[in-house]
Amino acid sequence: MLVKVLAAAIQGINATLVTIEVNALRGIKFYLVGLPDNAVKESQQRINSAFHHNGLRFPSKQIIVNMAPADIKKEGSAYDLPIAIGILAADEVVSTAKLDRYLIMGELGLDGKLLPIKGALPITIKAKELGYEGIILPTGNAAEAAVVNGIDIYGADNLQQVLQFLDDKEFIEPYRVDIENDFYSKQCTFPFDFSEVRGQESVKRAFEVAAAGGHNLIKLCPILQPLIIV
Repeated sequence: MLVKVLAAAIQGINATLVTIEVNALRGIKFYLVGLPDNAVKESQQRINSAFHHNGLRFPSKQIIVNMAPADIKKEGSAYDLPIAIGILAADEVVSTAKLDRYLIMGELGLDGKLLPIKGALPITIKAKELGYEGIILPTGNAAEAAVVNGIDIYGADNLQQVLQFLDDKEFIEPYRVDIENDFYSKQCTFPFDFSEVRGQESVKRAFEVAAAGGHNLIKLCPILQPLIIV
């Protein structure tokens, strides 16, 4: 059975839609194509372990996973969840009814727990631009993604929760955030303060002047020589 799961690739500060096609055929081999890097290729081991710890069976079939478009390099472990969902859907273990309505991203722990990913915000923006109903990702990324209005954000803790949601056996409440209230409530909360820095008076003065005037600041470190732009 051939199924398609929607995901995304990060390119700079933007995201590009990636369609993960999974086909289950007669045989026993596993193929992952579409320009994946080593972290993506290693997903098979994470998925296999996650299946085992959640009472699921990796299909005894020839599984072909294609990440389209194939000319864009796929990087990182955030494709674990959509690939896992695609494999189970191709094996007819999970329903495919919702797969064309949501973008799905997430890293899998060996026990099936969902770990936070990078780039949740641009991925959510892209999902909204393309008109998808929502995005499914780890709970740890829900607050970041919920900054984008007009799209439902479903944060999940583990693989089983996502499977139950796709099969309409469990409802996940869309994550909501009051951006304005959250911003103003933290206006006077600062994790660091110049009072904790000894010396460096001229540097601190430069930062204060730049902040007060709303200016950019370029500082050249005399030892390591990196260019710091604020």
